[in-house]
Amino acid sequence: MQHQNLRPYPTDQDLYTALRQRDERAYQHLYTETFPSFRYWMLNNSASEMDAEDAFQKGMLSFLLNIETGKYQYQPGTRVTTVIFEYGKRVWLTELKSARLRMHGAMPEVIDVADTADVVEDLERQEVVNTVRKSLGQLKDDCRQLIEWFYVDELSLREIAERLGMKESSARSKRYSCAEKLKAFYQETAHRQGL
Repeated sequence: MQHQNLRPYPTDQDLYTALRQRDERAYQHLYTETFPSFRYWMLNNSASEMDAEDAFQKGMLSFLLNIETGKYQYQPGTRVTTVIFEYGKRVWLTELKSARLRMHGAMPEVIDVADTADVVEDLERQEVVNTVRKSLGQLKDDCRQLIEWFYVDELSLREIAERLGMKESSARSKRYSCAEKLKAFYQETAHRQGL
């Protein structure tokens, strides 16, 4: 059992705490620990490498937003990697369903569905949403449009590339750099507002 102490986050509680504190290393750790097995699952469920990356990133964003707003609370004995895997899986299953229905499906709210909708939580969520809106407002038009297409309208990178008249790989790079800018603006805005 001693080798476990070599892990950067000895327990899942430590990892959850680091994620709540927006520790960049915790995001990286979660990706490194979870993405390989998630990609394997995706490739065995009629998905491409690109689909795996997209679903994982959307799932991760949804999970982090739920941590941020308090919708997701760590439960002792829960593996955080298992939870993030489930978020990604739900994104993919929702996308498959919406592709069959020819319309966009709604993002799943949380994995552990618990009715905890109280006024304080709603206000906190509203603050986060407002902060995201302000941060989006700081992006250049092309970046803002791309982020909205990808995360709000849930268009695939293929569709976005067609709209922008570029290769899919270029759209992926642009989406990544725009998301990084948005994250930086969000952290700056949240810090100023004391969130």
